[in-house]
Amino acid sequence: MQENVGDEDRLVRSIVGPALVVAGLTTLGAREGRAVGLAATIAGALIIESAVTRVCPLNAALGIDTLNRP
Repeated sequence: MQENVGDEDRLVRSIVGPALVVAGLTTLGAREGRAVGLAATIAGALIIESAVTRVCPLNAALGIDTLNRP
């Protein structure tokens, strides 16, 4: 897939992703097997992955490209 995550989008993802993982593991109960905690942890991990690789399949499916190309 082609890169479609720009710098500002990447910054937001690098903050929101870890926050979701931490919230999922602590206050939302992923460690106890609660569905909402597991969902938040998985979503956070996917957001982190898209920040690292600069590729977001959901953005691609929706036709969104935040990468600033010359």
